[in-house]
Amino acid sequence: MEIKNLENIDLEKLVAVINLSFSDYIVPLQLNLEILKAKIKAEDIKLELSLGVFDGDEMVGCMLHGLRDTEEGLTVYNGATGVIPDQRGKGLVRKMYEYLLPELKKLEVRKMVLEVITGNHPAIKAYEKMGYTVRRTLDCYKGKLEVKKNQQVSTLKEIDLVDWPQLVSFWDTKPSWQNEIQSLENTKENCRFVGAYQKDLLVGYAVFNPTSRKVNQLAVAKDYRNKGIGTELCSYINEAVGQQEVYVFNVDHNAASILAFLKAQGLREHLSQFEMSRTV
Repeated sequence: MEIKNLENIDLEKLVAVINLSFSDYIVPLQLNLEILKAKIKAEDIKLELSLGVFDGDEMVGCMLHGLRDTEEGLTVYNGATGVIPDQRGKGLVRKMYEYLLPELKKLEVRKMVLEVITGNHPAIKAYEKMGYTVRRTLDCYKGKLEVKKNQQVSTLKEIDLVDWPQLVSFWDTKPSWQNEIQSLENTKENCRFVGAYQKDLLVGYAVFNPTSRKVNQLAVAKDYRNKGIGTELCSYINEAVGQQEVYVFNVDHNAASILAFLKAQGLREHLSQFEMSRTV
């Protein structure tokens, strides 16, 4: 077995290995080339920091890593780790980490972050052995929005110039890697930014992808909550996606008011993940 970075990998081959590795997962994952390219772009995946385990010419396992300079220092995000079923139990993930860690230290990476489904006990134990600890729980919701038509309380329109400091002031919790500002900036051409205005004052907003039907961010200014603004934003999203099912991934489990709001809009909890981290 040989471990190499994926700088020169055929992305079709990488798609096939990821799909086979996750074919029997708690939540089966199936990518195609277009989705993988979008993931690489959105999450700042660096193929030179991503690894594959090769048995001759056959790749039997892989790890994808994103890299960003964050307020906590240079941070690596594990975008996916998988080993094909007939090669498990051989310590391949541990071997990839043994290869990776010296490379990260050379770059002066300070922190490593990943997400793992709360029911995936073998993976959680393996990550704990590698020094990861649970930082928070993230809940994922999906379903068709059951939006009630109420009296109009705001004017909705597309946001042309995004003022992130203003939007951040609406937050109760920090988004996960896939929903962070940088991820949305990386894929801005595929997202729609809609604002809720009262007398030209921005009081709420949503960011979503009408094609994938993922809602990345939705927030209302603290002084304007419980007035129907969030529901109006959901109604806008519902029309944009043709009243199909939507997905809201990785909401902080401690954000009780947000979770209650999502349930009130007809969404149901799909699964939960642990966000885990370790220092390098």
